[in-house]
Amino acid sequence: MQRDTDQGMKKINHNSKIILLRHGEVDIQNYKKIPASQFGKWVNEYNSSNIKSEFKSKNEIKILFNEADALICSNLKRSIQSVEIFNKIPFEINELFNEAELPYLNLNLLKLNPKVWLIIFRILWFFGYSKNCESFKMTKQRAKIATKNLIKFSKQNKTLILVGHGIMNKLIQKELILLNWNETKSMTNNNWSYGVFELNENKDTNKRVF
Repeated sequence: MQRDTDQGMKKINHNSKIILLRHGEVDIQNYKKIPASQFGKWVNEYNSSNIKSEFKSKNEIKILFNEADALICSNLKRSIQSVEIFNKIPFEINELFNEAELPYLNLNLLKLNPKVWLIIFRILWFFGYSKNCESFKMTKQRAKIATKNLIKFSKQNKTLILVGHGIMNKLIQKELILLNWNETKSMTNNNWSYGVFELNENKDTNKRVF
């Protein structure tokens, strides 16, 4: 899909609102300890698994979705399903909003729980290790372009929800704040957690960050 938008960033609709929401919890089996060489397989299974359809804040999210003018998804299954369980159709599905990828390596000497490997490889990724995945540097650039897309969509839709992912949402959050969007509700990394960002009509997004 198209990865860029208009060069100019003009004034936004009055009280435009962008909501960054993390997808629903993935229903993946509990794994025993695995070697690092099998971590890529675990990631693929995570990406192809369904989400849990029942959760505590379901009514709150239903109201949030009903009040939104447009819902945006990544092209990962857990993002799209998070919209579909409410019988909604995404306004846009775009790989720009996909989660930051994880590296892995062919190491069989040590076995750990996949979630432990996830933490280890994510830390290594932040420090520049990117074997078998998109680098941290490239992901930050993707987040900048993704933010421009969201701002473009917000010109057409007063309330816009991105059903995104933990790391990518955080990177977009940073870009929105740099572009003078006010964070009026803070998000956490929990599933279904969301942050709200608003821009008044007297502000604009002519400021560039790249």
